Amino acid sequence: MKKIIMILTACLSLSLTAAEEGLVLPHDKLPKLSGDALTISMQRGLQVYTNNCLGCHGLSFQRYNRTAKDLEISDEAMLENIIFSDAKIGDLMTNTMREKSAANWFGTAPPDLSLIARSRGTDWLYNYMRAFYQDESRPYGMNNSVFKDVGMPHVLETMQGIQTKTDKVKGLENTIEMAKADIAATRKLLEEGSTAEGLSEKIEKAQESIHVAEEELKTLSAAGEYFSLVKEGKLSPEEFNQSMADLVHFLDYVAEPIKRERQRLGIWVLLFILGFGCVAYLLKKEYWKDIH
Repeated sequence: MKKIIMILTACLSLSLTAAEEGLVLPHDKLPKLSGDALTISMQRGLQVYTNNCLGCHGLSFQRYNRTAKDLEISDEAMLENIIFSDAKIGDLMTNTMREKSAANWFGTAPPDLSLIARSRGTDWLYNYMRAFYQDESRPYGMNNSVFKDVGMPHVLETMQGIQTKTDKVKGLENTIEMAKADIAATRKLLEEGSTAEGLSEKIEKAQESIHVAEEELKTLSAAGEYFSLVKEGKLSPEEFNQSMADLVHFLDYVAEPIKRERQRLGIWVLLFILGFGCVAYLLKKEYWKDIH
């Protein structure tokens, strides 16, 4: 038992370390929905996807009719409002973009997004969609704080507008970069065999400075003060956040269409196991009541 506890503790420590190393900024959680509210959100997300994403990013494992059935959309409404090409209701949700041409335009061909919610996670996607900011050093004048130097242009600019990092965020990022430079320089001295005093303490102090700055960045993100608008889009920040949540809920559905049914059945399976366990325990007591 003690060994099992030690293994679980080690696994938990590794998970926490990985989460810290993979810090995403902004650092917001995808709003959780269920039932009819989730279905409606996924319907809106489907519309956002087909209007803005499907031209470059296909969903090669998903069919229009399966999507319509799962999201409670009639085939007629799907054909009239979602399918803008000559595709049929039973076709896969793909596009006609040529891979070589796309690679020339963007540096790499846009990936298929059928499984992106499973590979990246919904929180990562939610933050990524909202993390484009002005950066004149990039070819399209935009960068992304979640995926640095990403090749994807800001295709949702008309909806969101153009934003830039606030002065507080820039100052904290400079603090982090300076602390990382101090750590690298100090470690190099240690590797070279330097015996100067206070080197280990200097590294610890720099690491603490990074931790404090990252916590402040999380606080700014939660308060909606990570970015500031330079140019307004068609949607308010709140409306854009809602649209991105809808889009991510849709991508989460595409990544595992059976997920909601699996979770529904899972509850009944667990209840059955619980009930059967009680019956089995009572039966065991009855069999062994006369045996000491």
